[in-house]
Amino acid sequence: MSRSTLASFKTEKQIQYTDELTFIRGKFTLSDMESVPYFTAVMPLRDLVNHIKLVEDIPAEALLDWRLEELFQRDISWDRVEKELVDQYLKNEHKLSFFNSLTIALLPRNGFVIEKSYGEPDPDAKLPDKGEGWDRTDVGNIHIEFLSGEDIGVIRWHKERIFPVAIDGQHRLAALKAYYDEKEENLGQGSPELETKISLILLILDEEVGFKRRDEKSLIETLREIFIDLNKNARPVSRSRLILLEDQNIQSLCVRTLLAEKAKQPTEDELPLSIVTWRGDETKDEAKFDSGYSITSVLNLNEIVNYCLNRASLNKNDPLVETKIKRYVDNVTGRLRLEQNVKRSIIKHSQECIAAAEPFSFEQEHIDALQKAFQQQWAPHIIDIFNEFTPYKTYLSKAKEFGAIDGTLADYLLLPEKKRETFIERKKTEYKEKNKKFRVGANIHTPLKELENLKKNEWAFQVVFQKALFINFFDLESQKQSLFDRNFDSKDEFFTWWITQMNDLYEQRVFNLHWKAEKGKAHLWLGIANNPGSGSIQYTQAAAKRISSFITICMCFMQVNPPQEARKFVDSLTNNDQTLLIAQEAFKNIRNGLETLIRATMNADEIEDPKKLENQVKKEVIKRLKAIR
Repeated sequence: MSRSTLASFKTEKQIQYTDELTFIRGKFTLSDMESVPYFTAVMPLRDLVNHIKLVEDIPAEALLDWRLEELFQRDISWDRVEKELVDQYLKNEHKLSFFNSLTIALLPRNGFVIEKSYGEPDPDAKLPDKGEGWDRTDVGNIHIEFLSGEDIGVIRWHKERIFPVAIDGQHRLAALKAYYDEKEENLGQGSPELETKISLILLILDEEVGFKRRDEKSLIETLREIFIDLNKNARPVSRSRLILLEDQNIQSLCVRTLLAEKAKQPTEDELPLSIVTWRGDETKDEAKFDSGYSITSVLNLNEIVNYCLNRASLNKNDPLVETKIKRYVDNVTGRLRLEQNVKRSIIKHSQECIAAAEPFSFEQEHIDALQKAFQQQWAPHIIDIFNEFTPYKTYLSKAKEFGAIDGTLADYLLLPEKKRETFIERKKTEYKEKNKKFRVGANIHTPLKELENLKKNEWAFQVVFQKALFINFFDLESQKQSLFDRNFDSKDEFFTWWITQMNDLYEQRVFNLHWKAEKGKAHLWLGIANNPGSGSIQYTQAAAKRISSFITICMCFMQVNPPQEARKFVDSLTNNDQTLLIAQEAFKNIRNGLETLIRATMNADEIEDPKKLENQVKKEVIKRLKAIR
């Protein structure tokens, strides 16, 4: 064989292997009986796309004995990959993109078959040693060399005899492949995509590199076990945490303007973190706060801000839909007063995205302007409702008195539940060193019980009522220039009037959870926010709207001048009196709920008579209004 032929043969053998990847070796060992070694490395994006496979690429023959659970876990949601990860994330020029490590299992293959063991290296494609200072380990057709005595080295594998598959990070890998495929035609020297390197964790399930387990399982069984564990045990970030972490979502940023920036920050301009439910996790992420120590929750604040911004949102499939983009921009900018140049810039940007068929998201300058506008125009009034509405004002005052905002009790409340007992023990030790006694009951349990007792029988601490409270404020504020025959020149003037009306209704115990009218014994909220049969609370958006509507009717009834009897006032809600237009719309909104209540007690003939049904609805409203004034 000539020298040139021999050189060509060696080069051909080299090409059958991947390029060298520098790695650092580690291992996961929790007992003498088990050890999972791994190799951390980075791979250029082009090589990743060409060489690393998805689980769905495993030859069909190897999947025949996979269980249903495993087959389900291997499925990729391509809709999510293309619309969320590629269009809205990787292709978003205004978003910093980053994926964490992919876990790759290097599996032995022979054609379309995944082998049961790594076997011996292919003698026709064996690589030479690096020489002195290097230690070599071959695991089948995976070639590993370590710097002598070190956990640093290089790794290569045979492209045809090793199947590198992502067992954690499938959707991220699929997104990178889809993104690269779109860009490939235009990639040239100096393209940033070609400088991208992806972090990998490589697994080789063989004793040659230190892998061991206490029971005997085949290579493919072990792979399946690791794969299902990684996918099953992964948990999505809770909605509360996303709201507190998202930095490109206008609604989330507006929610954060309502919360104190620091854990113990006593201020009347934001809500203290110690009495807000914000630490959601995958098992417990609640909007409710009717028990416990919170005055509200991040999830409910998110709903309140959403309504404030005209229910503006883009769902995962919307950023490319022209009508959805226009409606979203109109809703956000419609509720916030912006400088004309900023508003024009936002509209121009949205039009450019539509024309280029690019996913829409606000540019950073727009995000800053929108957040600032909300913080100046709406946040103060939202916080003022918490500070001035009587049940919330009382609660905040007591929380301050008990140290739940900036004292020892706040320290306790700001901790995760699992760490609170340790906190108590530490406090006991600190007090003992000062020859004092830390009274757990007096310092922790008693004040918490008193705070919880303040919530009993109060609509104010039901999530649906709090939502309704703010819906009422936003809806009536939008009509403040012709409200109940009044004209308010400013939002501040309207707020002063509105909070006075709310506190007047509260003083008359209208917002007591179990209130009944003094005359007629009507349950005030039955059919409006309580189910007719069981009396249980309805937590739907429709129930929140009905509560808000009934509050509006009560306010209007209190404003009628000269005062009217309840019967005469309710009769006027069905005529064409333009001065009562807002209350008439509110009456229409509660009608369906009350009709459901009435139908349960009427016979079939009465139900079929619209006039009788309407008269019964009126009677229900009259009974409720008789005790208000």
